[in-house]
Amino acid sequence: MTVRFERLAGLAAFGILAITVWAEPAAAAACGGTIAPPVVSVRTDARPATQDHSRGIANLSGDPRLAVPHGLRDFRYAVGVTAAEADGKSKWEMRGEALPDGRQCWWITQLQIVITVSTKVFIAKEVPRGSCLWNEVVKHEAKHVRTDQKLFPQMAGLIRPKVLRAVSHSIATKSQAEARTVLGNLINKATAAAVADFQKTRNAMQLKIDTREEYSRPNRVCGEAEVTAAIQRAGLL
Repeated sequence: MTVRFERLAGLAAFGILAITVWAEPAAAAACGGTIAPPVVSVRTDARPATQDHSRGIANLSGDPRLAVPHGLRDFRYAVGVTAAEADGKSKWEMRGEALPDGRQCWWITQLQIVITVSTKVFIAKEVPRGSCLWNEVVKHEAKHVRTDQKLFPQMAGLIRPKVLRAVSHSIATKSQAEARTVLGNLINKATAAAVADFQKTRNAMQLKIDTREEYSRPNRVCGEAEVTAAIQRAGLL
């Protein structure tokens, strides 16, 4: 019963619409410096949580990408995991000027980022649907889902200033096509870094839920025999 937040799954494939405006020649020395901050908006589109029953206890417990609390006393297996999954799209406008040396100077004037985020609840396939253990896992993961629902709206406000700083300068390129590629990669990298920072904050909040008392609840409510049976079905005992 652990949580993680994946970096934007589609960063390298962000949907990008670049609208360009061409201006008069500019001094090469000025290109590459800080510009007036562009108009940047970031919006979070939170979707309902979903369930996945395809993964087993061994897989969930051993996946290094999951924030499994291995440091928790007596913790050995994860029978449920709550993962926040995100994807994003961006739309932006850029402006360009010719440079005396034949290159071009480009910068972003407007940028819109929409991050679609949702929580996926993994329940190990060895846990019988509708059983006492199943119900206890669902109850626990629901706490993670509710925490996500509180955290997701904060995401945009934390990401926006970091992306804004990253795109508040111009670049010198050989062509408009090169500029579109460079600026697109810049947006993706800045967004990924901002999401990674948010991930640390989220994981810290979520791991507060994963206490020893929470993890021992299924044994108390359902009995150790039912929990042990699920682990045996996974081939771990």
